[in-house]
Amino acid sequence: MNIRDIRTVILLASLTTLSACAQFNGGSSFGDWFSPPPPPATAVTTPPPSPFLAGLSEREIASVKAEAMRVYGPSWQRISERSRYVRQPLVETLARYDAPIALQMIPVVESGYNPYARSEVGATGLWQLMPETATDLRIKSNKLVDGRRDIEASTRGAAHFLLKQYARFGSWPLAFAAYHLGPSGVQRRIDRHPWHNGDGLRRLPLPPITKTYIRHILGLIALQRDGQLLLPPPYPTSTVVIHSPVDLERLHNVAGMRKNQLFRFNPKLARMQYYHDRPKQLSLRITQKGAKRVHHIIPSAASNKLYIRVQRGESIAQISRHYRVSVYVLKKENPELVARGLRQGMRLNIPVKDLSRAKITANPLIKKPSPELAEITTVATADL
Repeated sequence: MNIRDIRTVILLASLTTLSACAQFNGGSSFGDWFSPPPPPATAVTTPPPSPFLAGLSEREIASVKAEAMRVYGPSWQRISERSRYVRQPLVETLARYDAPIALQMIPVVESGYNPYARSEVGATGLWQLMPETATDLRIKSNKLVDGRRDIEASTRGAAHFLLKQYARFGSWPLAFAAYHLGPSGVQRRIDRHPWHNGDGLRRLPLPPITKTYIRHILGLIALQRDGQLLLPPPYPTSTVVIHSPVDLERLHNVAGMRKNQLFRFNPKLARMQYYHDRPKQLSLRITQKGAKRVHHIIPSAASNKLYIRVQRGESIAQISRHYRVSVYVLKKENPELVARGLRQGMRLNIPVKDLSRAKITANPLIKKPSPELAEITTVATADL
């Protein structure tokens, strides 16, 4: 037997041994023996850690999630739709002051994202601020605007308060408790019965209503983290600065906005008309399309005259009655009326001194009960 034949015999013997081993180990063929090992099982992804849920057991997190879903899940669509009108300035303000974005879930518990919500004890706005609390937070209100309904101002104040309490207590549950019960009330209770993250929510030395409040906020934050209850994108708006005098009812119509939209985007407003040089200017959120439409009629500075654009179908008699200004004054201040007559799109000047008799009407949403305010028609973003 030559060397080549010897090599062939050795190779056949080796293959026979490998096949036997494969069959002994459950292999079905020679190819199975040499097939690559199966890929490792896909790792189960876990939600990122949240400082708001620090120290809570998985069982507690599951419990607060179930509770929040039970309470807010049935009305989530309505809450979400209301949030779309106000969340753009709210989120922008949180970011401006380096406050966690998860704090946007607190208005769900406080007001259901209804900026016109008012409690029996007088708390108002998204963050349900009491007058004395608003004063402490330097949030100004008067008969012209309500700072507690001002989205930027109230969010800035609430964020400042919450961050301060978190720094004081070193715990988000206790910071939420301070927002609900007051810092002094929380301090007295934990001085008597110390509590730390990891002790469990049931052991919080707080009144049951405050513990429920905390559980609801934490449950909503956990549901949002896990993608189970998400707030939709806000309606995009632009900020325009309007100088007084201004008739917001007419501005609303010129902007082509839907009924009461201007007051949904700007709940701080107390009036529909600002004629008497106070405030000197108003910063308003308007739909992006609306901002383009009104840009050409917004005065660049304060004036002693109100400028309006004649709308389709209006008569000089209607304008006279609306502003309680005589036709004579209108013609005197607008010579073009005499020369060319009233036309759609014509700009008219009305002296402020003659507007002293004009009717001032309130923000139409202030007087509406909450159930009516809750009935908000969904508006496609493309329409804004």
